[in-house]
Amino acid sequence: MNQNTINHMFCRSIVLLFTIVSLSCENKPTDQVSAQTEITEQTSWRDHWEKPTQKAELLSNSKVHKRIKECLLDTSIVVLTSTLVDDLERYSKIKALGDINNDGVYDSIIVIPELFIDEEGAVENGASAIFTNNEIPRIRVGVPCLEVDYFFPVDDINNDGLTELGKYYSSCASRFKSLELISLEQNEWKRQGQVTFDVFFDQPEKEKRIEKTGPNKFRMRKITSGYADSIIDIWETFEMK
Repeated sequence: MNQNTINHMFCRSIVLLFTIVSLSCENKPTDQVSAQTEITEQTSWRDHWEKPTQKAELLSNSKVHKRIKECLLDTSIVVLTSTLVDDLERYSKIKALGDINNDGVYDSIIVIPELFIDEEGAVENGASAIFTNNEIPRIRVGVPCLEVDYFFPVDDINNDGLTELGKYYSSCASRFKSLELISLEQNEWKRQGQVTFDVFFDQPEKEKRIEKTGPNKFRMRKITSGYADSIIDIWETFEMK
């Protein structure tokens, strides 16, 4: 049997295979094919970020905190498993914040790498701070450079029984970061105040740059460079509505 005959037989086999597949698809109801396609696309899209083999590995790892495992099983969250596996020590850190929701139990936070999709549909490698109390909603950011030390308790500024938190925000670049005060309102974290945090002026530490001044009122300290090498060092005042 010469090479031309072999090539001819191979081509006929390929054509026959495509014909069988085509007939198989035609015999299926349109809605069934569409549903299967949608499930396949959704599974493939999610599996790209939350890889099944890595997910199974993390769920079986006794060193992984139970709250991280809960997030891995939560279909509303897409955990970036490759990032988590590559730096598990970093994502094992826990920071105590005290009893921020006034339920008699101390609360702590852990950071997880999470897929972040902004309002325009852009996909980013973000992160979230999750609480050991799963009834407290997570704090999401659209950048991967998030640490547990970026959060600290401030005070119950609006006297609602919940402690407001200070939040250091980094864009992962530039010397200019930001310092925010966030509060939990209707099960959602909202920003109440923000000032520039210039890393060239890292003292005093961030925990000493937010103060309650009265009911619903607080101030935040901004320190940065000004015109002609001058230094701007001011307290900006805010009021919670």
